[in-house]
Amino acid sequence: MLKQALKFNRVTSIDFSDYEGATVVQNIGEPLQPDLIGKFDLAIDGGTLEHVFNFPVAIGNLMRLVKRGGAVYTINPCNSLAGHGFYQFSPELMYRVFSPQNGFEIQFVRIAIGHNLSIEKTPNHEVYDVVDPAKYGNRVYLASRRPAMLLVLAVKRSEVEPFTEPVLQSDYLRKWDTAEPSALNWKGKLVESVGRSFPFITRMLSGYVERREASVRNVNAYTRRPR
Repeated sequence: MLKQALKFNRVTSIDFSDYEGATVVQNIGEPLQPDLIGKFDLAIDGGTLEHVFNFPVAIGNLMRLVKRGGAVYTINPCNSLAGHGFYQFSPELMYRVFSPQNGFEIQFVRIAIGHNLSIEKTPNHEVYDVVDPAKYGNRVYLASRRPAMLLVLAVKRSEVEPFTEPVLQSDYLRKWDTAEPSALNWKGKLVESVGRSFPFITRMLSGYVERREASVRNVNAYTRRPR
């Protein structure tokens, strides 16, 4: 079905076991077989990475599978799916992994929110584009009651060995680039003063702001895609 839908001449499946008839038996949490490196136009992870304990090696293997100009597409748990696998993943992680320093260019990072634990069983799930936290200038949070999946498409632009440089969170890079901690401006000082005078109101308002910032209602971080 996948071969026909994408009009590929050849489809190769890789799995830890051959119980479902995989073309190649390979633990993707371990180094790839040399004859697999750079041989594919597209590598699809339809929900495997979260089940692999050695995640950095596994996602690095996905990146190594494709040739220059090829693409990696992943769909994995993002939020409210704890227990499905070992991990849930953030947009920040994918933006930092599929970066130019690792030879890739992000085409999109999206979240799909549904009502069922299996998102694909939700007929009208919501899909949002997620901004790069490095461009947003802050952490992009998601606190949702409903399950959310992370969808990523990235293209390989250059033959670079992944992770030769450390993968670092963007907000820490921004802080480290600042010579000294920034002093509070007059607005910050005013908020601090009000907080000391009216602690209950401050806690209530700050809680509301935090919840809104960490939801898809934050239009600066999330853009809903048309159905």
